[in-house]
Amino acid sequence: MEKYFLIAAGAVPGAFCRYWLTLLAAGWWGTDFAYGTLVINLIGSFVLGLFLPLLGKGLFPPNARYLVAVGWCATFTTYSTFSWDTFNYFQQGNLKLALANVGLTLLGCLCATWAGFTIGRIL
Repeated sequence: MEKYFLIAAGAVPGAFCRYWLTLLAAGWWGTDFAYGTLVINLIGSFVLGLFLPLLGKGLFPPNARYLVAVGWCATFTTYSTFSWDTFNYFQQGNLKLALANVGLTLLGCLCATWAGFTIGRIL
C-alpha cells in the first residue's frame, strides 16, 4: 500500500509542475512551437537520469523510486503530448516543425539523461 501512496504523492506535484511550466513556456516563447513539452521532457529526462544513479548508490530509500520515477517523472514528462504535437504538425503540413520537435526532443532528452546520470554518478 505504501508504494501506491508514494506514486500518488509524486504524481500530483508532477502534474501541477507540468501544467505550470507549460503555461510559463507559452508566456515566454509563445505557442507556435511545443516549447513547454520540449522543456518538460528535457527536465524530466535530466531528473530521472540524475535520480536513478543516486538511488543505486543508496542515497535514497528504495521506495523513493515510486515517488520520483513512477510518480513525479512519469506524470511530469509528456511523451503523449509530444506525440500529439508532432502529429498535429504533420497534419498541418508543417514538416519542418514536426522534424524539429522529434529531433530536439530525442537528442535533447538523451543528452539531459546523460547529464543527469553523469552528475548522479559523481555525487
